[in-house]
Amino acid sequence: MISVIGNATKLAIAAVAALLTSGLASQAHAAQINASLIPEYDRAAGSFTGTKFIQIRYEPGSAISDLFNGRTERVEFSIKGTNSSGISGLVAAANRALLDAASPARITGANITYSGVLKGSADRTTLTYRVELASTFTGFKLDQNASDAIPMDINWRGFVVNGPVMIESAEHGQVNVNQPIGLLQATFPEFAGEIMNTEASAIMSEPILDFTEIGEMPMERWHWLFDPTFSLASTGGVISGDIGRAKVLSVYSLGECSIREGCPPPREGDATVTVDATTLDVHISTPPPNAQVEIAGFTSIEQAGGIDMIRVSMDNPGFAIPDFAIQVLLILGGMMGAVAVFVLVKARK
Repeated sequence: MISVIGNATKLAIAAVAALLTSGLASQAHAAQINASLIPEYDRAAGSFTGTKFIQIRYEPGSAISDLFNGRTERVEFSIKGTNSSGISGLVAAANRALLDAASPARITGANITYSGVLKGSADRTTLTYRVELASTFTGFKLDQNASDAIPMDINWRGFVVNGPVMIESAEHGQVNVNQPIGLLQATFPEFAGEIMNTEASAIMSEPILDFTEIGEMPMERWHWLFDPTFSLASTGGVISGDIGRAKVLSVYSLGECSIREGCPPPREGDATVTVDATTLDVHISTPPPNAQVEIAGFTSIEQAGGIDMIRVSMDNPGFAIPDFAIQVLLILGGMMGAVAVFVLVKARK
């Protein structure tokens, strides 16, 4: 039975939780997932975003310096509709990736937003990528006949789309949105071909839509918030609409610094190659992952064959509100510790 608390207490708890989650979600991360799920209806919406940064360093006055110095190129577009401009191919690739991740979930509709920015100077060129796949999906409800204590797949959070994905942009033509080389192919095609013939091709072929790190993190190491007021609902209008019989909202978050987990490090890689008689130092950086998953219902984590799954009840089976308040305070304490370390580091610079 749900514990009875006053409206003021509910609002205070929700406000603290909202402050925590909104502050964390606003940071820039490599792989970022924000998803809302209604297990009773097997319906969900999610935003899956990949971010990468590449720096190419070279000698000033070299042939490559002459090529890039002072150049700024932007390839940016947003396309809505699963059957538009090659997005159906991206959806098919993502669904194959979900299958490879041992998830029965399937994307049913999608939009894509792509941003690739190149900025060149005398001794280096930086490439910045951000790709967002906004989608609706289904199939994560493992027992379609269950009306309570619903078993739910959670493997969908760890899929990776491999290989090139070509999307047709009205302004830029066909763009490979899933690999860093796509930006160079759209702006400097001759250089793109040359660098792909070097050892840097592995860096330039890394998938941008890669959520492996999120999937590899056991659910018991995610932070869990219990929201009886539904005030944290945010994604795709799924939770804000008809949510069936669910009386509570469970929110899982990943990616923030904490005393228990520390700060997840970025993933980096390097290659030194020669193009047009110029030595290039190529560095790729993938920031730490971040995720927030909202589930309509009260959840518990279970294991099935060594794989995480989630059991969802429509009501709160006796979870006490004070425990939630304690949990919020513990998370807040961890965040304040991380802030203190950050301030000390900055003060010493």
